[in-house]
Amino acid sequence: MVTTSLIFAGGLAPSDATLLAVSKIGQVELVIAADSGLHTAKKLGLAVDVVIGDMDSVDARSLAEAESHGAKIVRHNVDKNFTDLHAALLYAAEHGAQRIVVVTAGGGRLDHQLGVIAAMFDPLFSQLQVKALWDNAEIFALQGSASCEFTAQVDDIIGLQAFSATATGISTTGLRWKLSNESLSSHQTRGVSNQATESHISVSVLSGQLLVIHQQKEKEKTR
Repeated sequence: MVTTSLIFAGGLAPSDATLLAVSKIGQVELVIAADSGLHTAKKLGLAVDVVIGDMDSVDARSLAEAESHGAKIVRHNVDKNFTDLHAALLYAAEHGAQRIVVVTAGGGRLDHQLGVIAAMFDPLFSQLQVKALWDNAEIFALQGSASCEFTAQVDDIIGLQAFSATATGISTTGLRWKLSNESLSSHQTRGVSNQATESHISVSVLSGQLLVIHQQKEKEKTR
């Protein structure tokens, strides 16, 4: 049974902060590379179970090596109307993953960045735990009713943004500006730049889609 699936997105190489966060993840039953995400998995020395995508950016030698070590290769046409990452998310869900962690660098083309978030909110994943490690941040895609809990440092930035027209019944603990059974609309920005006041943070939503962004505070520079 697949409990946790780790998906490496293609595009820019993730930062050292992201790779460190990946190394701290516990047991993973299914490792998927979306196209050139295979390069990141290889950098971490992880065996990949599946490589999925149109293979327009992955190194052919790395792909052949992964296949020789037992990786399943799932090819899609270049003219497809969905992203490689979305295909990887669907594959994980179809194969029983209950928790999906996407590894991405962020940056690059804006449509690709928005596409990552949009794919995470596919209604087919509404009963799953879906999060992404994104540079020095982690993001959670909550589809109500749902909740997430995570560890933070005091003063870390916690952003809340409705991804559907309205997200209702939002409640939080551990934040400077607490929400208690409140609503946010997609055009509102009142959920931006909240702050952690405790090490344990929880966010829940009763209905709608809510994006939760946990951004680590910038470390002070030493002379």
